[in-house]
Amino acid sequence: MKLTVGMKISAGYALALLIIVVLGAVSYRNASGYIEAVKQRSHDYLVIENLAGALSSVQDMETGQRGYLIVGEDRYLEPYNTGSANVAKYLQNLRGLLDSNADELQELDQLQSLIAAKSDELKETITLRQAQGFDAAEKVVATDKGKNTMDSIRTVIGDMSRKARATLDQRDIEVNAKSSGAIYSIAYGIPLACLVLALLGFLIVRAITHELRESIGRLASSAAEILATTAQVASSAVQTATAVSETTATVEEVKQTAQLASQKARYVQESAQKASSVSASGRGAVGDTVQGMHRIQEHMESVAESIVRLSEQSQAIGEIIAAVNGLAEQSNLLAVNAAIEATKAGEQGKGFGVVAQEIKNLAEQSKQATAQVRTILGDIQKATSSAVLATEQSHKAVEAGVRQSGETGESIRQLAESITEAAQAATQIAVSSQQQMVGMDQVVVAMESIKQASSQNVAGTRQAEVAAQGLHELGQRLGELIGSRRAAV
Repeated sequence: MKLTVGMKISAGYALALLIIVVLGAVSYRNASGYIEAVKQRSHDYLVIENLAGALSSVQDMETGQRGYLIVGEDRYLEPYNTGSANVAKYLQNLRGLLDSNADELQELDQLQSLIAAKSDELKETITLRQAQGFDAAEKVVATDKGKNTMDSIRTVIGDMSRKARATLDQRDIEVNAKSSGAIYSIAYGIPLACLVLALLGFLIVRAITHELRESIGRLASSAAEILATTAQVASSAVQTATAVSETTATVEEVKQTAQLASQKARYVQESAQKASSVSASGRGAVGDTVQGMHRIQEHMESVAESIVRLSEQSQAIGEIIAAVNGLAEQSNLLAVNAAIEATKAGEQGKGFGVVAQEIKNLAEQSKQATAQVRTILGDIQKATSSAVLATEQSHKAVEAGVRQSGETGESIRQLAESITEAAQAATQIAVSSQQQMVGMDQVVVAMESIKQASSQNVAGTRQAEVAAQGLHELGQRLGELIGSRRAAV
């Protein structure tokens, strides 16, 4: 992966920071070790000083005890009292200094018990000197008990002091080593770090300068190309602006044509809507006519049924008339027979003969009436036949009228649908024309915007040309600043 200039500079700073951190860590470690060694050395010095102070205090106690035993005056107890107070302080200091070492604390406990025994011995002799005199105290001293205790004290303090001095010598070696390490890390580390950083800076500057030279060369070439391109773009922008002006004029003419087409479309829409209304009215009238024809057909069918029933009833009446005519003939025949029988009966049958004559007269009248009814019935049947025939013809005519009315209604329905579709199409055309008008207005606005944008593009390309020229000059100045060996393009 190729590193950028910023990444190279960041890497150089990071490495320099790392070297400084490492050098600081080493120096801090050596300085911390030196400080710790100095603290331990001071600790050992304090241990030695307190041991010496404790021994000196015990010796002062012993000196004061001897002077008081010899002279017997209280003023000789001042060293004893001072030593007794100081030895307690030194023992307390030693316990605070040696609290982390169990062996040394054990030796300190032994020393403290010996000093306590020596203090008891000294206090006993002083008490005896005060109470019983010099001889009594001398007997205690002559036992060498105090001398042996003092020798043990000196031995313990000597051992502890030797150990402390041995530790102190070791501390001196560590202090010298830590101080030498700190001095070496500073004396050699800083020049080495400066040398490494100088070499690293030289390499980074060399690499960055090389890349900058190449980049400046490409920048100069690109600036020259951009300069030529912006000149061409400026020329093209001028031509585009001219073309846009011509297009704007053409669009204005098209807008006027679209307005005229929109007016025509609205007129066609209004005419189509009127035709649709008229066709709808005609369709309703045809529907009413078809319904009327259906009602006439139903009435004709009802009349035909009535005439058929009337014909059937006329036939029934003819049959009844035939029966009545037969009855009249039989009555006439019976009347003749009754007259014959009455003649045969003579005077007694005379009244019966009158009845027979009357029956015969009635039979004749019935026959004549029957003949008249038959004549009328025949006329009725002829009229009924004519009515049936006329009804059938009327029924056929009505059926034909119903069929033709239905076909006419279907034609008018199709015409109405066609007119409706034409009206919808005219409406859509009108809407489309209106949308075209809106679109043309938008196109006009857009062309104006394009015209303005073209003007701005012309100005922008002029500015870009100036900027490209400035970029070209900047590339030349950068090449001069870094000492580029390439000729400026």
